[in-house]
Amino acid sequence: SAELVSAPDAAALAAQCERVDALVWVPGVAASEVTAAHAALQPQWIHSFPAGVDGLRAFLTSPEFAARPTPTTNGRGAFSSSLAEYAVMAILHFTKRVPRCLANANAKKWDKFVMPVVAGKTVGLVGFGHIAQATARLCQAFGMRVIACRRDATKPPAPGDVKADATYGVDEKLRLFEESDYVVCSLPSTAATHHFCGAAEFDAMKPTAVFVSLGRGAAVDEAALVEALRTNAILGAALDVFEQEPLPETSPLWGLGDKVLLTAHNADLTEDYFALGWQVFAENYGTWAPGASAADTTWATPFDPAR
Repeated sequence: SAELVSAPDAAALAAQCERVDALVWVPGVAASEVTAAHAALQPQWIHSFPAGVDGLRAFLTSPEFAARPTPTTNGRGAFSSSLAEYAVMAILHFTKRVPRCLANANAKKWDKFVMPVVAGKTVGLVGFGHIAQATARLCQAFGMRVIACRRDATKPPAPGDVKADATYGVDEKLRLFEESDYVVCSLPSTAATHHFCGAAEFDAMKPTAVFVSLGRGAAVDEAALVEALRTNAILGAALDVFEQEPLPETSPLWGLGDKVLLTAHNADLTEDYFALGWQVFAENYGTWAPGASAADTTWATPFDPAR
C-alpha cells in the first residue's frame, strides 16, 4: 500500500512531507512546480497522469532533471478507448452528413439525399500507438481499410496489435494522405512531430477526405488546415486539440461553419477519467518491488524524456 499526498504546488507538498518515493504530475500544474518538487523531495519515479507530456517539457529539459535523471512513466493507454470513439464519431459526423440532417430537422425539410457509407473506405492513422490501435479496431469493425504511418514502418505488430493493411514510414507519409478517405492524427508533441501535418499533406488529400486531430495540436499546422478547408481542398476536419488552448476567439477555425467539428480537448474527459488514469499509475506501481531500485524496474508505461 502507499500513502497518497496531494498538493497544488511544490511548497504545499513539501509542507506535508520531507521526501516522496514517487511524484505524479497532473495537467494544470506548472512544470516549474515539478522541478521544484523533484529537487526538494527527491522522488525516485515521476509519473505523468496523461499520456501527453508536453506540459512537462520544461522540467524534462531542465538542468535539475539532467543532474538527477529519474525514471519517467505516463498514462499511455488510459484514455485510448474514448479517443477512438471520438475518431469514429467524427468520421460518421461528416460521412452521414450530420450537419445537413440537423439543418433539415430545424427547417422541417424532407431531404432524401444519398447517404454515404464508411464500409470499404480507407482510414489513415498518423502515428500507430495505443490510441491509433484502438481506433483501428473500431474502424475494422466497420469494414474499413486501415493504413498507418509510423517512424519504423518495418516494425512487426506486437502480440495483440492490429496489423495495418499498409504501413508507411515518415519519408512516405504523403502516400497515406493521398490514399485515405479519413486521416486521424494521434501524434504527441515533440520536436519531430511539430507541424507534421501541414500544407503538403493537406494538398495530397482527396477533396472528399476528412481530417481528425486528437493527439496534440502542435502536430498540425492550423493555418494550412484552415486554407485547405476554405478552398475546399478537403471536405472537413474534426479537432479536439489545438496549437493554442483554449482556442482563441480570433482563430479562423471558429468561422468555418459545418466544415469543422471543434471540441475543447475533452474527448478523453470521461466519467471514469480519474479511475482510468489511476489504474495505469497502479500498473506501474505494481511493477516496482519493495526495496528495488526504481532505475532497475521494468515499468508498464515508460517514456523517453529526451523525445
